Amino acid sequence: MSKIQKALGKLHGMRTSPPPDVRDESVIEDSVIIAKLVDRGTKKATYDVKDICLHVDRESLRDAGLIAPEYHEHLLANQYRDIKRPIIAHAFGKRATKIEDGNLIMVSSALAGEGKTFSSINLALSMAHERDHSVLLVDADVAKPHTSEMFGASDELGLLDVLENPDIPIQSLILPTDVDNLSILPAGRPRPHATELLASVAMEDVCATLARLSEGHITIFDSPPLLQTSEAKVLASLAGQIILVVRAEQTSHDAVLAALAALDEGKAVNLVLNQVRARFSEYQYGYGYGHGYSNGHGDKIDEGKHQVSTDLFS
Repeated sequence: MSKIQKALGKLHGMRTSPPPDVRDESVIEDSVIIAKLVDRGTKKATYDVKDICLHVDRESLRDAGLIAPEYHEHLLANQYRDIKRPIIAHAFGKRATKIEDGNLIMVSSALAGEGKTFSSINLALSMAHERDHSVLLVDADVAKPHTSEMFGASDELGLLDVLENPDIPIQSLILPTDVDNLSILPAGRPRPHATELLASVAMEDVCATLARLSEGHITIFDSPPLLQTSEAKVLASLAGQIILVVRAEQTSHDAVLAALAALDEGKAVNLVLNQVRARFSEYQYGYGYGHGYSNGHGDKIDEGKHQVSTDLFS
């Protein structure tokens, strides 16, 4: 019986005109990071980056239920250490089989509301602590760009802008944060044809670039739900590893099977069971806040919104 089966058993071209969102440097506000510069001799457009560093406001993230309360932070950190270890190992072949493009990691779910953004942010923060790796968190859920909003980057150029105009270097849209080794690529300015952009050949080119940004680099995509958007399936075909977040006691067995069936055969898939209420062994942890917190012995001791089970990876 596979690990997934065991886990399921727990459930019931730039044209002549400038890009539309790029303005002259003289009128660009401080919050906008791209300036269009023109070499008068070659007429070749180039792009420069304005100094900007995003502040990771942990209190705001806590208030939004996207990271743990301070007094439970250590417990959650231990859980995400367990989750990230096999993923990093397969991304770079560290005492494990190297997966092609394994440093492109898609975090998704079958349906909305299962905790994929929570998992994306916490996984990114955990991986950023690795000494040999840098992490880029990409807000690819462009219909609901919650990640961009929570990091204060909802007004910045981002993924959709580079997909609309591939001549914009994607490196110029990546925003560093005040967390070492962590950067953000926002969703970008809203567009009525965002779905088509995410499913375009340009997205393939973006993923190819991100896979080779630097040695030891990891990209995490906060993706739309697999069963509710067509673009999620395209992104799943481009990512080397997939993390499927499943909300215990809510997501149906059939929905999980349908989400798995939507993925290419042979894809490396990891399941994170969220909001678990089952009793754990003393070596396993359940974490949550908003609808129930379970400690290492399965006792409900607090109210919570999210919960992660690491026994899926054992």
